[in-house]
Amino acid sequence: MQYRTYKFKELDTPWYWTFPNADGSTGTYINKDTLVYASGGAVSNYSIDQDYMVANNSTLEIAQETKAVAGQIIVLIDDSGAYDLGVVTSVDNENLKILYKSMMALLDTDILNPTRDGLGETSDSEDEEPPEISAYLYDGVDGTARILAAYFATNGVDKYRRLPIFVRTSGGGIDKIRTERVTETITKSAVATSSTLTIRVDDLEPFDDIYVTGSNSIGYNKTMGWCSATISNCTVGATYTVIFRLIRNVTVGDNKPYASALWSYKDNTVNVREWLMDLFDKHNVVVQFSLVFETTERAYIEIYIQRNTAPGRLLKNNIHGLTVKHTEESGARATVCQVINQETKEWLSTWYLLDDNTVTQDATAENRIQPYMLTVAEFDTENDGGATQKEAAEEAMLYSDFNHYINISMDRTSAMFPKNLSIGDAVTIVPELQEMGLEDEINDEYEDKIYKSIYTGRKESSSSSEVTLIFGKIRINYTDIIQMQQAKKVRT
Repeated sequence: MQYRTYKFKELDTPWYWTFPNADGSTGTYINKDTLVYASGGAVSNYSIDQDYMVANNSTLEIAQETKAVAGQIIVLIDDSGAYDLGVVTSVDNENLKILYKSMMALLDTDILNPTRDGLGETSDSEDEEPPEISAYLYDGVDGTARILAAYFATNGVDKYRRLPIFVRTSGGGIDKIRTERVTETITKSAVATSSTLTIRVDDLEPFDDIYVTGSNSIGYNKTMGWCSATISNCTVGATYTVIFRLIRNVTVGDNKPYASALWSYKDNTVNVREWLMDLFDKHNVVVQFSLVFETTERAYIEIYIQRNTAPGRLLKNNIHGLTVKHTEESGARATVCQVINQETKEWLSTWYLLDDNTVTQDATAENRIQPYMLTVAEFDTENDGGATQKEAAEEAMLYSDFNHYINISMDRTSAMFPKNLSIGDAVTIVPELQEMGLEDEINDEYEDKIYKSIYTGRKESSSSSEVTLIFGKIRINYTDIIQMQQAKKVRT
């Protein structure tokens, strides 16, 4: 195993890249730096702790002294290429060790709270700070990309904070209001008792158009909610079938972001990493990093942002060497939310969490979650993004689909080891499949034995072939919990 570190070097000629703004225009961003080789060497031992949610250190034991320094990008390389990636946090040449954290450590810095106008715009001045952003209701994918670009890749960024980044996204954008034609198909059969047969459908919701197969004579009473088809020249005793196709013009979309999120930070500054962890926790928005060496002169850090909604792969315990060591689930953090005016602190509404992970204003709802655990959400009544008090309550109360912890260990030498798992990948884990005798199928009867989860990290060491894969969004390790609690200091 080898390692290489890279440092930032200012380019003679900056290069520009673009990203679409929320209003359809294009924002232009700038990279004034590139990545250049700094040091490298052999690795004698390694211990990797790459947990997306917790900023733990990984450790490399190296064969000889290094010129690597804290802040450089480090890549762990095996025969197939880049094995791990991170940011150097400490170098100990006396004991021949390098400590590094995940690439998210690059963004472990405070920025001015982006609460003013200018989303996605760039500054033409070398002296100005990047523009601040006004978006109480914002796109957790594309909006996040624009914020990162504005604060790390514009002209006004301090040279010691700017990053050679290129941002791309998947799953962002606005769900615009549009009209779609929706078809409801109803098939009915009847036996003719005379030469003329009328087949009728009752209790219909209003529709805009109708097509009928098997008859050219159609009747429709919109007020009474019935539709009929008449067939002539029938043979008595014969069965006739009519297919009704009812067409409705339905308005869909709400002209809001696909990955809607509410900006609820109140302090003058915001820690970027903790904001991104909050997005992941509440909305499954994942930020991933890779290095791109485009030419001999130009290299950059690609930041890929997506909201993971795919069902993902199936992990079954009939894979050789796979054992589920621990599972733990966590309930809702709050069950009642009182929404207040952000400026006046006046009470506006009260919402209650239901057992299907939705909210209601009905305090008598039978499926309310207990016990009573109150949280308060501040609401911007003058927001121009269409945000509602209900969305403020949902942001405060709805619990993650992956509010659990699953710890799986398996041998990395197994042919079934999932080598290409990426942070945020959705998975379905069936820990008791063999015991149920269902090696090749999954029945609804055993649904409580199945975990739909999300991959959040791994722990491994060169001293063992066993790798621990981590799924879900809560943590049980005491040190990890303390780190996460400290990290929430900027959250509301």
